[in-house]
Amino acid sequence: MGNILMPNPKSALIRGILTISIGSVFLFVPGLTMQTVMITIGSMLLVNGLITMIISNRKKSRTMNHFWSAQGLISIIFGLAFIASPSVIVKIFVVFIGIVLLLMGLFQFTRAMGALSWSFWSWIYFLIAIITLASGIFMLTNPFKSAEAILSFLGALLILNGISELFMAWKIGRKSPTYKGSDVQDITYEEM
Repeated sequence: MGNILMPNPKSALIRGILTISIGSVFLFVPGLTMQTVMITIGSMLLVNGLITMIISNRKKSRTMNHFWSAQGLISIIFGLAFIASPSVIVKIFVVFIGIVLLLMGLFQFTRAMGALSWSFWSWIYFLIAIITLASGIFMLTNPFKSAEAILSFLGALLILNGISELFMAWKIGRKSPTYKGSDVQDITYEEM
């Protein structure tokens, strides 16, 4: 049962390489826009929905078919919406993130004003509140510029995630095998 949660070093290596590759494209390809990403996500949702609908209608057991059919239909609808109007989806996404950052910044700002003292950390918290508030305002006033900034930020996060996956693959690959909590050692065996 414990092996179910044990990460596989090969899959961690593959995930690391893929996330670093995708993150590098997001970060270092200046022509890539959020609209392209939304169309790609829409295509993936559409394919996922179609495959889910086909599989759910081919299963012999009808117990979960309605659930899978509904999920497939929803994926198809969202996929078509993402493909048909990616700029609207980008605006909705950026406005939503902008509202969240604005609210978070306001709450942090009010708490920072109440706890403001001469300590170093209170000023750091105050500075983070101002940056969060300004980010929310920027995202609400300039949705397209902030969408490009989000893509670069997402690329950097994916690269960091990929590096951590590669580190995980390296650490797992080096770990000696265990059996019931104790290390396994290979020994030579001679039959007499």
